[in-house]
Amino acid sequence: MTTKYSLHWTLLLTVLSGAACASDGEKPDSAAIPSDSAANGRVTLTQAQATNAGITLAAVEERAAGGLLEATAEIEPAPARFAQIGARVAGRVVRLFVAEGDRVTTDQTMATVDSPELSQSTGDYLAAATTATVTREIADRERALFERKISSEREWRLAEAEAVRARAAKEAAENRLHALGLSDAELRQLQVEGHFASEVSIRTPLAGIVASRAISIGKIVQPGEQLFEVVDLAEVAIAIDVYEQNLTRVKVGQRVEAHTTSTGGQTFIGRVTSVGAVVERQSRTVKVRVILPNPDRVLRPGMFATVRVLGAGPDQQTGRAIYVPSSAIQRDGPTAIVFVSGGDPLTFVRREIDLGPESGGFTLVRRGLAVGERVAVTGALVLKAEMKKGTLGEPE
Repeated sequence: MTTKYSLHWTLLLTVLSGAACASDGEKPDSAAIPSDSAANGRVTLTQAQATNAGITLAAVEERAAGGLLEATAEIEPAPARFAQIGARVAGRVVRLFVAEGDRVTTDQTMATVDSPELSQSTGDYLAAATTATVTREIADRERALFERKISSEREWRLAEAEAVRARAAKEAAENRLHALGLSDAELRQLQVEGHFASEVSIRTPLAGIVASRAISIGKIVQPGEQLFEVVDLAEVAIAIDVYEQNLTRVKVGQRVEAHTTSTGGQTFIGRVTSVGAVVERQSRTVKVRVILPNPDRVLRPGMFATVRVLGAGPDQQTGRAIYVPSSAIQRDGPTAIVFVSGGDPLTFVRREIDLGPESGGFTLVRRGLAVGERVAVTGALVLKAEMKKGTLGEPE
């Protein structure tokens, strides 16, 4: 009897032990992606994995393709409407006529500089002008005497040569005074008055607003030193950086929209005036310059504006194209891919796409997606990593 009960207990313990060993040898079904599914670009998650990955979806949209590029950049003075003004001669500032913020007109005098160098050049000019006058009179007299057979031709020719040399010296002295800043009117006045002028006026070459003034009365200035800045705000410029892959869609003359927060959302329309010839090595971008008309003078240099380049969308007839959130795009080597929802909320399919330009967080898709399809936005990198592993839930 004892032997019989012992046999029963032995059999029972053997069965229980076998069941426990089988239980210990099993692994929980975490994702169990078949290898052929991963090879086909299909990835299936468990609910827990999807939650941990934080995967969110977004629909593929059709949008207006007019906004080709969008960037934020600083407003600058238009190059043709901005002047940095300095003295052409060394000297001391003796009079000032404008301050920062004043409006000025073309050729208006902004300051007067007293210069010993100008005084010397003025004396040289007056002497050369007198010599030119006298030698011309002598040459004319010698010609009249020659024609009357009173003087020789040689005397006339020598006097004529001397008059030509004197005229050349006068013109050189006159050009020297022009280079130092004297106008034709001041030269005429100098000839009438006949005294040595030592003061030269500093004038503005364009009308606008005095943006800066770096001098005061008594300051010693040198040639090339910047004394004033004048800007005409009828137009302003913006230089935006465009990535080299987008350059084919930017053309001179293209329309541009600009917005600033400081002007209450007002839209300014301008044009692309130049596309840079050199790609910046570090950023791989090219400078594109835009000119914006600013008739009310509300745009100021130093403001920031959001710029959208218009008019080169891929669908010129409808003006619309397919866009996907840029954060959904992953790279598989040289290929751009997204993960499209496979119908099952936990299943995603790898899809290769051809990309266009990026604008405002969305990238144009030329091929590979249809409107209404849903793609993984956050968590797409996780899907890519799991696809590379081949099987989710694989033991470490």
